[in-house]
Amino acid sequence: MRNFQHKTKQSGAVLFISLILLLIMTLLGISGMQTTILEEKMAGNFRNANLAFQSAEAALRASEGWLSSQASEPLATNNGTTGVWTNAVDPDTTNSDEWWEERDNVWWVANAVSYGTTLSGITTPPRTIIKYKTFQSDTLLAGTGGSATGLTFYQVTSRGTGGTDQAKVLLQSTTARRY
Repeated sequence: MRNFQHKTKQSGAVLFISLILLLIMTLLGISGMQTTILEEKMAGNFRNANLAFQSAEAALRASEGWLSSQASEPLATNNGTTGVWTNAVDPDTTNSDEWWEERDNVWWVANAVSYGTTLSGITTPPRTIIKYKTFQSDTLLAGTGGSATGLTFYQVTSRGTGGTDQAKVLLQSTTARRY
C-alpha cells in the first residue's frame, strides 16, 4: 500500500481575503453609524424647530385673542406698557431692516409680553409684540358729522424658541378690530 503524502504549499490567500472583507464590512458599519447619527441630529433639529413654531403660534393666537377681548381700543404707547406699541418699536427707521430683525433676545425678554402658560419642552417662554398699524374709517359714513367708525389694524409679532434657544421662529399676523 502506498502512502500518499501530498505536500501543499499554503500562501495565506484565504487569510488575506478574509481580512480585506472584514475591513470592508467595518468601513460599511462605521459609515452606517455616521449616517444614523446624522439622521438623529436632523430629527432633533426638526423637533426643536417644530417646538419653536408651535410656541410662537401659541403666543400669536393668545395675543390676537387678547385684542379681540378688549371692550375698547387699547392705547398705543412708545414703550408698550399698555400692551400695544406705536411705531417706536423700530430703533432705526433710516435703514431697510425690519424692527424684528434688529432686536436680540435681551430686547425681547425686556420688552415683549410673555406667554402666560408654561409650555412643555420649551426653555424660554414665547413673547409677543402688538403694534398699532392704522385706523381705516368707514367711507359710507364720512361727512355725516358722526363719530368715526371703522377698523383698527394691528400687527402681532410673536417670537418662540424650541427645546433650546438655538431654534427661533418669528410669526406675524395682521388683525383688524372694529371698536
